[in-house]
Amino acid sequence: MGRYNPLDSPAKYFLEPYELKGSVVAVGYSDSRLRDEYNPPALLVLESESAIETLSWLRTYAPETAPLSQYTRVVSSQDWMSFSRIQGRMQGFLYDAREDVWSSVILGEALAQGEADVELASLPLSRAGACFSMAIARAVFTYGRDEATKTCADRLRQVEADRRFVRRPVTVSDLMPIWAMASGQFGKSVSAEETANLVLDAASRFMHDSFSVPHSPTPLKLRNIPGLSSDSIEERVLAFQRLSTELTNAEAHGADSGLPSVLLAAAAFLVGRSTSHEFLLHRVSKRFPASLAWYGLIAGLAGPSTWDANWSKAAKGIERQVRPRFDWSESTGFDLCWIEYSWMAKMFDGTVTFNSLPKLLPRVISIEVIPGAACQFRLVAGSSPELEAGRSNDRVREMDLQAALSQFVVLANRARHLLEGDSTPKQQSLAFDSSDTTRSGPTKPRRKKAST
Repeated sequence: MGRYNPLDSPAKYFLEPYELKGSVVAVGYSDSRLRDEYNPPALLVLESESAIETLSWLRTYAPETAPLSQYTRVVSSQDWMSFSRIQGRMQGFLYDAREDVWSSVILGEALAQGEADVELASLPLSRAGACFSMAIARAVFTYGRDEATKTCADRLRQVEADRRFVRRPVTVSDLMPIWAMASGQFGKSVSAEETANLVLDAASRFMHDSFSVPHSPTPLKLRNIPGLSSDSIEERVLAFQRLSTELTNAEAHGADSGLPSVLLAAAAFLVGRSTSHEFLLHRVSKRFPASLAWYGLIAGLAGPSTWDANWSKAAKGIERQVRPRFDWSESTGFDLCWIEYSWMAKMFDGTVTFNSLPKLLPRVISIEVIPGAACQFRLVAGSSPELEAGRSNDRVREMDLQAALSQFVVLANRARHLLEGDSTPKQQSLAFDSSDTTRSGPTKPRRKKAST
């Protein structure tokens, strides 16, 4: 086993990433605890080509160590070299992304992925950890917008396709254009109407270029929707209702291209000219779940000046989760590192293996998709092949036990009848058969013959 301390100097592991030479595992310790009596490993680096063999060996011969992620962060040598190099390039780089924009995007996705009847004021902020956008935001602020973020998105797609986890109404593909715009530069905050039109135009171009969505004969402009630019809020609400009815009917006939979600989000934002009328989208969220995610993007780009009290409190609470910077020596907040999840997903079927893991939350697995970016996934309810096999074995044992008890009762009754037919003093019945005792009644004492 190779032994190395990759955490002793930022310059050392940023500029010269450790390469495993003839070893399968490297162990890293935090230099801040080198003098402590107890100094557990802060990082395990597994050689990529032998990682599967190493994990399989440990699970078989040292099951108390599985999963390794319960002790420390575990990465492949390939991820270690790739992400530490990218992080090294990011040192001293002034990145222009804003946490408040991303927190608003995450809030919109949290509303979109949850139940339609959950009000913003009662939304648990812990749901942010289950949003795809949270993992992407952490990747953006740790590694920038390029290769690391792409790797994060690709891995999120892999977990999304794993049918052991609950499917979500808003997919990674739905969120890709939102992430692209959240990472882009739109200049200073502008008015609510200008922001809504800006996002609508950008989404139209993105979907046309990426998904071959045909251009409309005339450009989509919110000002062209009758009543939406009215000074009367009642007129704007009625305009939104007419628009949602029209788009719902068009979607029922197979006309949904993704743009209706953007259009509805922009229209709902303009009804209140702020986030005050977010609840209007709940009525159409089952048909257009991505509309709430787009709404979060528009609110984020429009800026906190357009946030009502409930949106502001929720977004700021989520921003606190986005802001912390990544440290290789910290390994809290997730259940499995990526290398262990990918190995388990290939090696085992069903949900029993994941259910048996030590977890932060019941029926939820938190996976560190890339170092520093984790996402929670809920396990599907219901039976799996392993669970059904266990239930079948339980039923067999129960039937065997019932058969054994029945034989015991039969033997006890037979022994009692044999004893009753003997002249020797009889032991009191165990009363397995209460009906016989009732019929026999009390025994009369025998009279002694008078002696002559």
